[in-house]
Amino acid sequence: VSPAPPAWSVTDDPAFSRQPRCAQIARAQHCSCEPGFHMSGTAANGLCQDLNECEVYKRDEGPRLCAHACVNLPGSYRCACPDGYLLLGDGKSCEDIDECALSQDNCTRGTTCINTGGGFQCVNPQCPPPAGNVTYVKTAPFQCERNPCPMESRSCHQAPKTISFHYLPLPSKLLTPTPLFRMATAAAPGRPGPDSLRFGIVGGNNRGHFVMQRSDRQTGELILVQSLQGPQTIQVDVDMSEYLDRVFQAKHVSKITVFVSAYEF
Repeated sequence: VSPAPPAWSVTDDPAFSRQPRCAQIARAQHCSCEPGFHMSGTAANGLCQDLNECEVYKRDEGPRLCAHACVNLPGSYRCACPDGYLLLGDGKSCEDIDECALSQDNCTRGTTCINTGGGFQCVNPQCPPPAGNVTYVKTAPFQCERNPCPMESRSCHQAPKTISFHYLPLPSKLLTPTPLFRMATAAAPGRPGPDSLRFGIVGGNNRGHFVMQRSDRQTGELILVQSLQGPQTIQVDVDMSEYLDRVFQAKHVSKITVFVSAYEF
């Protein structure tokens, strides 16, 4: 009785078996298989069965054969990538296809294509609607500016002077901590800049994935401190308040949308 074939042997498909190569050496018959096959059955009626490399390497704790999917072939294997990714020249790594750069998107006029892991998003951020005497005008596709305030309106002066929109594609389970975004001030020529800045997270951090940290006197950094598992989309809002002689001058808000892909590459 021949022993049961191992789990990494392909036996149920004739395309995955070959006849062994045999030679008579000193009255004994010696048989061997091509690379990628192994001998199964008895010496008298042996057959070369495909070695399923995908299964063998899945069991080992060693390096992975493929970044994404492994496809077994007779005597060999090949790697495959998910939709929206390209197999690189090393035959195992996957690289995201930039549909925006290649004009493979279907974004309509007035929207902007943002490349994401495995796909793209069409975005058209809007300014906040008027609230009391606080109104905004879009000065660039990703920026809104507050219209001048009436002199006596404190609530208007405390509303954000600028609102900017930013889009960050990230792979899943990114190693942390990772800086994602920087916010800084630039003094207008001939006018004194703020002598102090305060940075903070004002929305979208209810699960504690981010911290805002000062990297120097003029710059704040948004840092990812807890890994994000994709696919998911998260918005986090950060602000920077300017002070001169301890008196509040203006506030700037950045709305950051993080597109986390389903994959770790």
